[in-house]
Amino acid sequence: MLIVGLLLAVGNPAMAQPTDKIRLFVEARSEGQGSRDGSAARLLAAVRAGLEAVRDVEMVPRDLAQRIIWLIVGRTPGPYAASVMVTERYDRETLMVLGIEDDDMAGRMMALQIVNDHQIFTGLDLQALAKRIVTSIDEGVLAKLRTTMQKR
Repeated sequence: MLIVGLLLAVGNPAMAQPTDKIRLFVEARSEGQGSRDGSAARLLAAVRAGLEAVRDVEMVPRDLAQRIIWLIVGRTPGPYAASVMVTERYDRETLMVLGIEDDDMAGRMMALQIVNDHQIFTGLDLQALAKRIVTSIDEGVLAKLRTTMQKR
């Protein structure tokens, strides 16, 4: 009886389900350019570090990420500004549920990025701006995603 009680109290790790990580990729560009300047590079590093600290997020290469976070950082002097977009790719399973069975059409749709969220952030401190961006993504788009992942 004592052993049974201990097993119930501790739980069975073999029965625990591993949580799926949310795979993300973050990209940054400077406004009006195809590259990033120093401010955009620093904001990218701070946002990436903040997202890596979120317990169920995994930063992966772009081709492995279903969701991409785009940062477009303003170049004008003064307060920092960033436009943040979160995009998602359809996967084959989702397209099948939507009734798209044609392989050519599915291939074209899987190549698209669908915008899930778009916000603009401004601030005087780059680190504080990055923290607000990470919090908004975590408590917004990712929170909704976690809810749908739990329903599966």
